[in-house]
Amino acid sequence: METVVSTVDLTKRYVALLAVDHINLKINHGDFFGLLGPNGAGKTTTVRMLSGLTKPSEGKAVVLGFDIVHGTIEVKEKVGVVPKSQTFMRI
Repeated sequence: METVVSTVDLTKRYVALLAVDHINLKINHGDFFGLLGPNGAGKTTTVRMLSGLTKPSEGKAVVLGFDIVHGTIEVKEKVGVVPKSQTFMRI
């Protein structure tokens, strides 16, 4: 089965705030996947990293075969994100 999202120790820090702490994911084509958690849990930050809108502090991720840091333009071309009112990522 084709992996469409893969992360290894994906982390985001904002100065003294640890927003996302070493997330490891593997999402295959056809899987249903949801990010659930309370406000401030890092859901939006994770989606922003996976869609190329912000760079991770540590770790790596590949979305649809493109590295989210070195293939930011390709990731943005392939992924649809609805920011603010809804956190939604279409792949």
